Amino acid sequence: MKTVTILLTNDSNLFGRLISGVSKYHYSHASISIDADEEIFYSFNMKGFVIEKPKKRKPKTRQGGSMCIRLQVSEHAYNIIEEEIRQFMEKKEEYTYSRVGVLLCLLHIPHKFQHAYFCSQFVAEVLSRAGAIKLTKKESLYLPGHLIDEIECLFSCKQFVYHVI
Repeated sequence: MKTVTILLTNDSNLFGRLISGVSKYHYSHASISIDADEEIFYSFNMKGFVIEKPKKRKPKTRQGGSMCIRLQVSEHAYNIIEEEIRQFMEKKEEYTYSRVGVLLCLLHIPHKFQHAYFCSQFVAEVLSRAGAIKLTKKESLYLPGHLIDEIECLFSCKQFVYHVI
């Protein structure tokens, strides 16, 4: 078994406050790590597909509080996740942040745009494609806070760790 980590954080900018307010959760950003040391995370933000190092660089807009959800996944699922992330990195320039996708998510309208994601949609889709989690709804309908309650691990229980960064 291998560990995959989902990091949830909150931004104090207008968009982050909107996401937190609508979702009723404190978190407005989600990223995923396959790094055992949890130093490197992958996600989407307004710049598109990004590699984040949240322990080394704290954005000015980040508010206090964070949460890690650690999932135990099979070696097979881990390899698929690793390959998915590698493919996103190879085609990084082709991907954009999906503002329309967030709006559709807020309206509970499932969607799929080619090469456009928002953070929690990306995390949910990568984990789902690998067979690491069972989703209760389409990947495009997950805001960051929804990942806390609505993903079901197929291999083990979730471990929650608060205030990790």
